[in-house]
Amino acid sequence: MNHFFAQKIDEKLGQLGEQDSKHALKVLRLKVGSSISVSFGDGLIYQAEICNVSKKNVVFSNLVLLRKQAMPKLEIAIAPTKSNDRFEWFLEKAVELGIAAIHPIICERSERKVYKTDRGLRIMEAAFKQSHKGYMPSLSDPVNLGQFLKRDLVQQRLVASLNEGPKKSLHHLKADESCLVFIGPEGDFSAKEIKLLQGFDVDHLDLGPEVLRTETAALHIASTFAYKCQSL
Repeated sequence: MNHFFAQKIDEKLGQLGEQDSKHALKVLRLKVGSSISVSFGDGLIYQAEICNVSKKNVVFSNLVLLRKQAMPKLEIAIAPTKSNDRFEWFLEKAVELGIAAIHPIICERSERKVYKTDRGLRIMEAAFKQSHKGYMPSLSDPVNLGQFLKRDLVQQRLVASLNEGPKKSLHHLKADESCLVFIGPEGDFSAKEIKLLQGFDVDHLDLGPEVLRTETAALHIASTFAYKCQSL
């Protein structure tokens, strides 16, 4: 069954966006009476029936709840990689694994200081539909690390870096609590940035003795957190 990220009209009706409507009608050849899977991004996945179509619009009704996805609690603040492809691979896999939010941060050693959020959201929406998810992670506009730290942050805060000193194991992550993990650019966070993070009560996270790429570290954390969530 084809899955869509939909827009709610009221308690009984919903509709697909213009691009999804065109895809449903012209590519998938769906019609009135066809069954589809939909979510409004609130964690609930429904089976629905197309009840009205036009050139640019597909309306559906008869919502039947199929399942509910648990609300993700992991947020990742990550420096976009020099290669767009590697960063967008992370965006895709993060959606599939299920996280709450992605915050691109610009650091002293960042080689990429600009990222088009609209492009990232399109990639994330495609992953959302392909993997039949119930929640769509939010994607923030890129800001520098100092600006980001001025926001209201969750209590469980960690940074994955090559910094020496005491570190917490991934096993100590509390999957039943909201968690924010910082991941730096290819050259890691600078000593100045590490000191800044420590001033905001950010603990150090141990990912092992190997040096992982930015996107690999992010997926390692996301997959571990997803596994721990399944064990709750």
